[in-house]
Amino acid sequence: MRHWYFSFAEKVQIYLVVLACFSIALPTAFMSISMGLFVIAWALSGDYKNKFQLIFNHPAALISIAFFLLYGIGMLYSSASWEMRMTWWLKYHKLLYVPLIITVLADEKYRSLALKAFLAGMLMVLFISYLKWMGVVPHKDIGQGYFVFKGRIAHNIFMAFTMYLTLHLAVKSFGLKRWVWSAVSFLSAMNILFLVNGRSGQIIMVALIFWFLWETWRWKSVRWLSVLVVSLPVIYFIADDLPKNRLMEIKQEVMNHDPSQAPTSSGLRLEFYQNALTLISQNPIFGGGTGSFENEYRALAENQKTVTTYVPNPHNEFLLTGQELGVVGLLILIAYFIIFWRMSYRLDVLKINEEYYGYALRGLVVTIVVGSLFNSLLLDAGEGKFFCVLAGVFLSVYQPKKNLINKIEVH
Repeated sequence: MRHWYFSFAEKVQIYLVVLACFSIALPTAFMSISMGLFVIAWALSGDYKNKFQLIFNHPAALISIAFFLLYGIGMLYSSASWEMRMTWWLKYHKLLYVPLIITVLADEKYRSLALKAFLAGMLMVLFISYLKWMGVVPHKDIGQGYFVFKGRIAHNIFMAFTMYLTLHLAVKSFGLKRWVWSAVSFLSAMNILFLVNGRSGQIIMVALIFWFLWETWRWKSVRWLSVLVVSLPVIYFIADDLPKNRLMEIKQEVMNHDPSQAPTSSGLRLEFYQNALTLISQNPIFGGGTGSFENEYRALAENQKTVTTYVPNPHNEFLLTGQELGVVGLLILIAYFIIFWRMSYRLDVLKINEEYYGYALRGLVVTIVVGSLFNSLLLDAGEGKFFCVLAGVFLSVYQPKKNLINKIEVH
């Protein structure tokens, strides 16, 4: 018989995962506290043999650990100070959330509760955002729209994924529930397009809508795509009382960008990308090392007389990984996403919760991959934890054959 505190810690760690999923919508400190306590509870709950066996037989868990260790190796030859190297390596500790969560959410009841907790948090955010727009809740305008708790980038990224999940819930529901989830999806999309002006989330939303239509109806979705293409511009032009969509400004920003006189957001990003490619060409195989981007970018910018010299990351996860870990790291990053994607179809085969977790994981991968083209999402605290925590929840559905055999023998 296990000691009582092992069982208590085991229960606590499960509810801390649920709390972490709800905390995704809240300020990042809430997520950091809940996941910090989760790691402590995980360590105290024992049963290490079964936990490590599950990890070693789970492809997604192994690639997550390998990716984290690769950043540790990159720390050894980085040009940054040791303090900077360690700081940047630990920024990627969130990758370990995936294998840790996989080992504790074996029960469908708690896995479903974790997903509901995330949706509850995001519905709360959606409700408050509209209340801010209507003037019911006080709002200080700083030019980012009616975001709640998070900045405009994270708000719209999380809301885009919420829209995707609720679209699936609408399709799988009937009667009143279908209308409710359809309404939530529509309100989420309008919130992303007009109330909060984070362009990354707007692009992700469009990508998720296209993927949802294709995966749900395949070639039959063409007519829906046609309606979407026609309706979005119409909604944009008739919504005179709503904040204008920043997506329409990208071309003009790039054309008007003048580094010395009038830098623009889109123009600066192109400058970051170009300089990051230059840095990658200097150390193409293994990169400049973990945490080296800031120092090497500053040296390059000063040499080229570029106005912007302090750039902590290139706002592109693929370019950042290429600069820090070279082609080797970039291939691991791509393999990381591919393995998660392939695992999502294994979840479909398990037929748990009407295949919902497979759809959810694919939507999550689309969210992070598209978003990583414009931001360093795995590096960022809020967005990186959002991905790793939810991926761990979804991937916990998959139980390796060896682990299942052991469970059968125990019972």
